[in-house]
Amino acid sequence: MLTLQESSLDVSLRHALKYGDTDVFPIPFEYEAVNFDWDNVRRHLAAQNVLSWATRPCRSLLSPKAKYAFRTVTQLDPLDFLLFAATIKEIADDLEGRRIPRAENRVFSYRIQLNAEGQLFDPRIGYRQFLTECESRLNINSGFTTVAVTDISDFYSRIYHHRLENALQSATTHTSHVKAIMRLLSGWNGTETFGIPVGGALSRILAEVTISDVDEALLAKGVDFVRFNDDYRIFATSHDEAYCHIVFLAETLWRNHGLSLQPQKTTILTRDVFRHRYSATPDQRELESLHARFEQLIDDLGLDNWYEPIDYDSLEPEQQEAIDALNLGELFREEMSGSSEPDLRILKFVFRRLGQLADPIMVEEIFDKIEVLHPILPDIIHYLNNLRYLTADQRRQIGGRILQLFEDSILSELPYHKIWLLDLFTRSRAWNNEAKFFQLYGSEPDPACRRELILAMGRVGQRHWFQSQWRTLFDHAHWPRRALLASASCMPGDARRHWYRSIEPQLDVLETAVMKWARQNPFFSA
Repeated sequence: MLTLQESSLDVSLRHALKYGDTDVFPIPFEYEAVNFDWDNVRRHLAAQNVLSWATRPCRSLLSPKAKYAFRTVTQLDPLDFLLFAATIKEIADDLEGRRIPRAENRVFSYRIQLNAEGQLFDPRIGYRQFLTECESRLNINSGFTTVAVTDISDFYSRIYHHRLENALQSATTHTSHVKAIMRLLSGWNGTETFGIPVGGALSRILAEVTISDVDEALLAKGVDFVRFNDDYRIFATSHDEAYCHIVFLAETLWRNHGLSLQPQKTTILTRDVFRHRYSATPDQRELESLHARFEQLIDDLGLDNWYEPIDYDSLEPEQQEAIDALNLGELFREEMSGSSEPDLRILKFVFRRLGQLADPIMVEEIFDKIEVLHPILPDIIHYLNNLRYLTADQRRQIGGRILQLFEDSILSELPYHKIWLLDLFTRSRAWNNEAKFFQLYGSEPDPACRRELILAMGRVGQRHWFQSQWRTLFDHAHWPRRALLASASCMPGDARRHWYRSIEPQLDVLETAVMKWARQNPFFSA
């Protein structure tokens, strides 16, 4: 039997509220409902034997990874996520201890550093430090004339469960936690014995411990390398040596984990070519400069993190000058006007910073360039949501153009794109255009999109539709059912109270939390 500590569940909920359950899906409203009724939900979860927990329906969608590349991403049911996160949290320090120590400056991906506010990873160690270390190794050791570059093909989706289980067992003595993790994964994967959910922080922890043995094998072989996630850089004194190292890495990955290297991304470069292509491109230097200047600005303003809103008009003149000097709009246009594909990291930086400033300068560019920008649609939607100074008419116009994308652009092909477009309308009725929701609901076959449309109809108070759904609540699958429960709070008070009372005995603990939260926070009031 395995039950989880309430403190672990507390941290898991704080993580979901602060960081989200994934970085690829909109954060489900259910976490706000769970937080509202946390004493009851926590009591229920803390009493569960995780080893006998029946997993609940997750949802998986195809999402863009680049302009013409795709991957399947997964969002867990909120209760599953909280149990999964709490289980991993309780052995996280053991898993970190199994990896090459961070002081060796070799592995820079997702170094565990927990805190009570829900943080999982050390914010000071990441991709930028990985790039810096690559340059540092070349500067320090002039004997490195060659660099091998490679990464693992379909890393998360090809991890074999029995090899993950072996890695976990070698990292911790908490065998019940290992069994619980494997049982949860099996519940989500059905008959497949490989693959972990793509898109969430928890899977990153599992992936890192899984291939820690590969890192150790490279070190034992005398290979000088650095790694970020599935991305390896191997330093050598000759082309032949670099080739031997790649062969050893490929053999170890296949023998130990059934994984392979991506042939399109595997190459051996001279020191100078590597620097030109990976370490010191103009785009990278520009991005590093932007990061450094923005970090300094955040420090000067006394903000707690990178993503807090910034009121430009309240800044001191020199601080406004620092913002202006970033030239974010011009940077965006330069990146989009180049002959090669734009650097998505720079475009994300631009949208995130302009969103903090609530600067609408990029609105027209979004609609003009959407065929190129679609891989970063989540950042675009966050940007639009942060434009707090728009007039009602401006919001209505933007909302209409967003729904037009839903119907007649390349964004109409993937349900993943459509749920992000609709996310604007699920959180606020300020974007108007409610007349289109009912029609879209009738023509939309995908359950994930229908859930978002239910939330949007509730947000604008389309009571006629909800009154017709009273007797069909349990005909809906779990995700749209919870949307219906929450959105039906738009109905008149007496009708809402009567309906909630009539269905309450049939609700599970998460649905009950949604109902309680919606009662106190109705989606619409006349």
